[in-house]
Amino acid sequence: MSALKKIILINLSLFLLALIAIVWIIVHELHQPFLQVDLIQVSVLKRIILVDNWLPRFTMALLVGGALGISTIILQQVTYNPLASDSTLAVSSGAYIALLGTHLFIPSLLLWLSSAMIAFFGGLASLLLVFMMSYRNQFLPIRMLLSGLILNLYLGALATALVIFHPEAAKNIFAWQAGSLIQDSWHDVKQIVIVSLIAFSILILLLRAFEVMQLGETQAKSLGVPVVVIRVVCILFVAYLCAITLSLVGMIGFIGLAAATMINQLQLTKAWHKLLFSYTTAGLILLLTDCLLVIIQFYCSFYLPVGTVSAFIGTPLLLYLIFKALPTTISISSNNSLTRCDLLTPIKTRGHWILAILIILILLWFSLTISNTQYGFISTGWNHSLINIKLPRIITAISAGIMLSTCGVLLQCMTHNSLASPDLLGISSGAAIAIIVTVMTMGSDIMPLWLPGLLGALLTFLFIIAINIKNKFQPEKVVLTGIAFAAFLTALIQLFLVTGDPRIQYLLIWLSGSTYSSGLLSSVVIFLVALFILFILLIFSRSISLLELPENMSNALGMNSNIVRFLLIVVSTILITLATLQIGPLSFIGLLAPLMTRIIGFHFIRNQLLMSSLIGSILMIAADWLGRNIMFPYEIPTGVMASLIGGSCFIYLIRRS
Repeated sequence: MSALKKIILINLSLFLLALIAIVWIIVHELHQPFLQVDLIQVSVLKRIILVDNWLPRFTMALLVGGALGISTIILQQVTYNPLASDSTLAVSSGAYIALLGTHLFIPSLLLWLSSAMIAFFGGLASLLLVFMMSYRNQFLPIRMLLSGLILNLYLGALATALVIFHPEAAKNIFAWQAGSLIQDSWHDVKQIVIVSLIAFSILILLLRAFEVMQLGETQAKSLGVPVVVIRVVCILFVAYLCAITLSLVGMIGFIGLAAATMINQLQLTKAWHKLLFSYTTAGLILLLTDCLLVIIQFYCSFYLPVGTVSAFIGTPLLLYLIFKALPTTISISSNNSLTRCDLLTPIKTRGHWILAILIILILLWFSLTISNTQYGFISTGWNHSLINIKLPRIITAISAGIMLSTCGVLLQCMTHNSLASPDLLGISSGAAIAIIVTVMTMGSDIMPLWLPGLLGALLTFLFIIAINIKNKFQPEKVVLTGIAFAAFLTALIQLFLVTGDPRIQYLLIWLSGSTYSSGLLSSVVIFLVALFILFILLIFSRSISLLELPENMSNALGMNSNIVRFLLIVVSTILITLATLQIGPLSFIGLLAPLMTRIIGFHFIRNQLLMSSLIGSILMIAADWLGRNIMFPYEIPTGVMASLIGGSCFIYLIRRS
């Protein structure tokens, strides 16, 4: 059977399944009893429900899915990247953060620009940033994917920071972010129909160029195709399509990627076949998904947002593509490594210890005595509030910095991967989701929260290891696996946030990494635990350093690498769990501190552990002070501030690498 016949058969199967589900939904709705309403009113109500609710909803699903499908296939066509999509290249995240910031802080802008235009500028900016981050590596697929997924995490932290200032709007914002196809009229459908017609008109004009570009960029240029112009037009086109869908229905992720994957696996040769069937396949997938969720809602009386569920579908798909569709490429951790000292001006390591300690002491004095008030920045001097308010928060921040930095060094040593960290491997998210599930299902008084957090982090760690065994732990794919799994856990967290449970506000504050409730005694205990674990690791630093050698060599030197690796996994999960309980699941400190340590020039494990702890402490003290003062009288939680600082620094480094 030819590829064309296969895709037609797949589309017919999806259409029949969706049609059966639609008929079932309509029949179920028409037979719903309307109490205390006469027959004429019942007839009118049923007609309104059918014509103005369900039919627009089904049509919107087809059109939105089609728009996402065709956007994905165009992105893959112009970037020659089988994993490119609005979800993986941060287009949707950029559009969402632009809309969110506008609605929260400058709503008057909506009088001059539509939501779609604001989302367009945000999505376009994110996509261009991903291109800039991967430009020096000639837009390698694996580098573009890594840049896009990391930018997704960074923008997610920024969105959390924005929502914290408007907790009363949090529920509506999360519901919008989760994505919903529910309609109450044909107004939005008409808007996206017009956009779809314009899209097809543009695609017809670009069809010949797409056919030629399938031969490769060099051949396309030699045949007279303006590749750069076509690429720019397509980027603008994709950004606008994604902006329209986001402004109308919220974030619907991975549907386009699923359809494009199906098209690519069947190896269709003609460009117009790819465009047409990516549109129909993605539309039918989204329609069928939404219909199934409606049926589940009828039976279980529980609403599942289609955007969140699509993320669940997309995660295993993304994992499949990482291992199957991505070839073995130039490693980002080889000659072009982020750890090369020529990323920054090389300097000698002499005196760095003294300099780091001096910076910490200066920051401690500055953080304890300088505050922002209604009169501006003033010196508050030494008073009782230092002990009761500021000091516990600073100690908690330092403890988290030590634990995350130490854990980052251990993970990078065990995986031989300079990009491994609790954030990028999804281990922090695993601990966070285990704690959230425990709180939401059993309450916080059933067991200490560190216990489910420890279990969640350990299971996530083992999952990342297990799925990469056959892959021989290729560094980039290990990181991509972790980020993909973190996206799955983030979607699960959003599902809880959408429920509107009153405990959500407490969880939101905790997820943001707040140190508001830190007490002096508890912070000192955590600090001593962090120092104790660091001291133990320093004692066994020689055994840890041997893990960087091949396993047969380390065993020949008298070390049982399996036992050492197992013990380090346990220690790492403990550190991640304790740090997650203190400042939330995302900070980038566990990635940035070891990275900066190696850039400076420290290569021995003992020195890396110590210097990373000092750098992590510096970053966390700075994050705590900035969070308390930069937007006075509001406060940005320490974890979110650390994410913004660490993420910004890492984006700069990956751009320079």
